[in-house]
Amino acid sequence: MTEDKKNTPTEDKITELSAWQKRNKEYLEKRALEKEKEPEKDELEEETSTEGEDLLDQEVASVDEEDSDEREDTEEEEDDSAEETDSEENLASEVEESRETETLSTTEDPEEPAKQERKLFLFDRLKVRKEKKEPTVAKRHIYRAIPVIGISSMLALASLYFLSPLSTKKVIEFSGNKAVDQQVLYEKSRIKEEDYTLTTFLHKSVYERNMKTASPWIKAVHMQYQFPVTFKVQVTEHQVVAYYVTGGDHYPVLENGEVVETVTPASNLPSSYISLTFSDREMVRQYVQQMKSISSSITDKIVSVDLTPSKVTKDLVTLTMKNGNKILVPLSHITRKLPYYKSISKQVEDGSIIDMEAGVFSYNEQAMAEAKEKSEKEKTEKTEETANTENQSENSGETAQGSHQDSHTEEQNHSENQ
Repeated sequence: MTEDKKNTPTEDKITELSAWQKRNKEYLEKRALEKEKEPEKDELEEETSTEGEDLLDQEVASVDEEDSDEREDTEEEEDDSAEETDSEENLASEVEESRETETLSTTEDPEEPAKQERKLFLFDRLKVRKEKKEPTVAKRHIYRAIPVIGISSMLALASLYFLSPLSTKKVIEFSGNKAVDQQVLYEKSRIKEEDYTLTTFLHKSVYERNMKTASPWIKAVHMQYQFPVTFKVQVTEHQVVAYYVTGGDHYPVLENGEVVETVTPASNLPSSYISLTFSDREMVRQYVQQMKSISSSITDKIVSVDLTPSKVTKDLVTLTMKNGNKILVPLSHITRKLPYYKSISKQVEDGSIIDMEAGVFSYNEQAMAEAKEKSEKEKTEKTEETANTENQSENSGETAQGSHQDSHTEEQNHSENQ
């Protein structure tokens, strides 16, 4: 009786057991009965529990690795891992408590509670694993993905743009061109309708050079892009400095010395201009180069420039001014000698001739004409006097010869009579 009392728990102790402990006790008793009948089944369960423990170890290891990665990525994941650790500690403490309780409540099979404990721990651990929230993407991975996503988006947009009709749409506007038609400029530029707007922008310097060679009128071409599809072309043309006259036709002479091959109608000629009469166009270029350094106060007074070569100076030209003055100067010496005209013109009368062929001197054209006329008149009178003197001499000679013949005839007749 004494031993039975010691091995059997009292009613007070039984009443102290919780409902869970009671159910566990019943379950253990039932398992003890089944164990006696089915020893092989116990071995199988032991193997299953061993496999469960291995699986649990693997799950724990994987969870620990994931938790360590998450703790490195963000602070939020560290908090989650901390909560998970707390839950595991609470679970372990509960298991320890259940262990102690089972040790006190069961004495029939000391190994059975340990097996049951492992099964319960595996079940609870897997339950916690399932209830764990889905892992979030680390911010550093998002930051790394932003450049890739941005570049990919840009490439996609660029591809769509080049496939659309907008990529080849162009509007070209010309300004500053008066002598050259804009259609000629467009054709000479070699811009095609199927060319992309981007390639037109990148090769605009090539198109500028092409348009500059379209006509001798063009001095400079500047092409500017304006978003989204407009190109503005600013054209600068050469100024006309004179008109080359040949055969009654007037050809514009540009400031660079080039002679435009297009004849300017008389109705389109300006009210005042400089007409050039030279033997060839090379002299026209030379004239333009010489006149570049001459003040506009002199060039604005020139009416015409004619080639009047002398025996000594083959390139002597005569510049006729608006006040009637005429300047004789070699074409090759215009830059050096013509600037003196500004001071000389104040000392001479209108209609004077300023000779700069050899040195610089001036004389009045009217006085020279009168002197020349007087000289010619004197020469004519002298010629007439000489002619009259010669006629008188001839007449006196003929009279003397006639009287001599008469006397000779009379002598012959007298001798015959004798």
